[in-house]
Amino acid sequence: MTGLLVAGCSPTTYDASDETAVPTVSTVPQTTVPISTDPVEVLPLLLAEVSGLPQRVVDSDGDGAAASRIEAMWAAIKPKVVDERPELVSGFDFVVRRCRAAADRNRPADADRALINLESLVAAYLP
Repeated sequence: MTGLLVAGCSPTTYDASDETAVPTVSTVPQTTVPISTDPVEVLPLLLAEVSGLPQRVVDSDGDGAAASRIEAMWAAIKPKVVDERPELVSGFDFVVRRCRAAADRNRPADADRALINLESLVAAYLP
């Protein structure tokens, strides 16, 4: 026969005042893109995002999320660019592909190349 030993334990109480709040940091990548579909408003933002991509790739810090933001910005303005400056569309498509390749293949040189091309495209598009 096995006996069951029950020890007399006092009930445990929980005191929430002993807790210290630990700040939380979101690890969800920011993919918010501008609502505007106006290339004049979005292109400077796109340029800023692409200019930071080479270092993000080197640091392996948010490069995939940055590439997604770049793709989303381009998708937002592409219809207007197609209407207004169709000769520049293939160049912008190239830049966006280079940005994704840079992030996916860990190739900062692709990001640098995308930036150089984007600077020329933005200069050609904006007055």
